[in-house]
Amino acid sequence: MENSERKNKRHSKLKKALIGVAAILGILLISATIIYINVKAFTVKRVQSAAGQEVYLMGTFHTSHFDTLANYSVEEMLNAIKNINPDAIFIEAREEYYKQYGVVDGPIDMGITYCYCQDNDIPVEMVDYWKVDNDTYEKNTTTDDRDNHIHQNIMEKLKLYDNQKVLIICGFGHLYPQLDRLLDEGFNEENIPNVSGLFKSKGAEFAYPSSICDVWEQRSLFYAHTYPRLIQSDEAINDEVKSQWPEDENNDFYNSQMHYCNLFRENQLYR
Repeated sequence: MENSERKNKRHSKLKKALIGVAAILGILLISATIIYINVKAFTVKRVQSAAGQEVYLMGTFHTSHFDTLANYSVEEMLNAIKNINPDAIFIEAREEYYKQYGVVDGPIDMGITYCYCQDNDIPVEMVDYWKVDNDTYEKNTTTDDRDNHIHQNIMEKLKLYDNQKVLIICGFGHLYPQLDRLLDEGFNEENIPNVSGLFKSKGAEFAYPSSICDVWEQRSLFYAHTYPRLIQSDEAINDEVKSQWPEDENNDFYNSQMHYCNLFRENQLYR
């Protein structure tokens, strides 16, 4: 009899534990679903300086915008830009290479944004920073040093647009580091009413900006040939680092990038 009661108690405890675990997993699943559905709402922030300058920050997904599972399309990104209606836009691209080679060297969403600015007469500034060297270089990474330099570039560029609304567009990995740095500068975070509404269209049919294929091809050629040649000819860079930047002699990289132009020409959102 006692053994039977003990077994029943153990079964009861196990049952309660399983129910508790199931409840927790259910809550986590529901939370994850809500976050996924509303993922875009976490990608835009607004701050204001003590002098009243309004600054928006938008974190983007680069090539993942072309994947349906990302739940954040290029069309929605452009809708947000239109609805924010900034006086100037800062993008994740390096200014020195734009000045020297006329190339927008940032990720694909930065090229699209640049072309949108050209079509709509919006001043665009480039604030990214990274360099290839023997000490600090890590390919395709975000570091505190890089974000510090980006922040310095942002602060310098903001001086050009006093009393104007500025939108800073960068990869999502830079969003919160840049937000924190602006808050440390004395900016105050402001609420964005109906943030999800920023990503909705006002009825216009979607089309990519007019010059995107030309801008993207220039960027593809730059990373296929021009930039690797610059790295290979730099005597200060060691062979290990240079090995990460071979020239695209067979145009494999170039051709892989030019597939996006098929999407651009057909105004297709997903690959």
